[in-house]
Amino acid sequence: MDVLNVLSCFAVVVLHCTTVVYVNQGNMQWFVSVVLQSLFMFAVPVFFMISGANLVGYRSRYSTKVFFQKRLKRVLMTLVSFSFFIYVLSCFVPAQLGLPSRSFSLFEFINLFLTNQICDVYWFMYSILILYLITPLLACFASNKRLLEYAICLCVVSTAVIPFANRFVSNHDLFSVFAVPYLTGAIMYYLIGYYIVTYSPFEDCADRMRPALLIVAICSVVFMALMTIKTNVPHTVLSGAYSDYDNFYNNYLNLPVLVYSVSLFMLFRSLEPLFQSDKHPFMTVFSKLSSLSFDVYAIHMVFIWALDVYVLHNIFWDAVIRPFVVFVLSLLFAFVLEFLKKFCQIKRTAKV
Repeated sequence: MDVLNVLSCFAVVVLHCTTVVYVNQGNMQWFVSVVLQSLFMFAVPVFFMISGANLVGYRSRYSTKVFFQKRLKRVLMTLVSFSFFIYVLSCFVPAQLGLPSRSFSLFEFINLFLTNQICDVYWFMYSILILYLITPLLACFASNKRLLEYAICLCVVSTAVIPFANRFVSNHDLFSVFAVPYLTGAIMYYLIGYYIVTYSPFEDCADRMRPALLIVAICSVVFMALMTIKTNVPHTVLSGAYSDYDNFYNNYLNLPVLVYSVSLFMLFRSLEPLFQSDKHPFMTVFSKLSSLSFDVYAIHMVFIWALDVYVLHNIFWDAVIRPFVVFVLSLLFAFVLEFLKKFCQIKRTAKV
């Protein structure tokens, strides 16, 4: 979990550093960015799977009240505080950080916050909050393996299989009537993560499954990249005209990304004995970095926006250097924030 959490956190940074794909110009930087987008698209699905693996079975550890106190409080406080922080920056130093210029207004902040217009990548936090709210319902049938498998099948068919099938028929709504409306979206990964960790499919043959899982993951990435290029290039390079970027094959809810993300998750799951062994003391570092991943996610866009003001875009900077610079700066920010939190906590304890 710690290794995947850190890798996914870095992957999110890479995805947001290669958004040149949406310009869809078909130049060399665009091609490289498509490949990177395909390679690192596991980030959000894996985050959802980690959350589901850790939380769907919460009833065995604590009550629903404690669950809401522990989880909702943390995500909601992070969402509100970082949204307010970015909003204040956009009011006082917008030009220096590449932010839209605003005049401070509490009413405007509330309006922007409730419509996710302060930092659009925070959609993940809004989504995870909704998943937390329905987790007590999901936990009621999570202990029943067959019922959970049935729910996952409905989720996969409704969210990934039907849209993928519709892509290849003239009537793109042909099978949509069969989709279950309340079992679509991120809930698919949420339940799959819990199922893989709890019921450990293929655990008896984990060693033999690793090559197959690796091959499936590689093939999925290649398929995603090639199909995305094939879909977009005729509308840009070959036609000589601009067209909106079509990210169907790189969409985190669609079948290729589902296959890739689940294969990767199961591959790392099979490596757990290796990670737990005494031969790898660096796991302590991963555990520490993992604890900071949420704050890294919350702040990384500020550094991306700021660097865009002072550094010109080019293929080497965007694809190679910028992701590492943003990741390191975000980690440093998270370290300092954690230190300040602990310092304030010690001060409060001392006063008591």
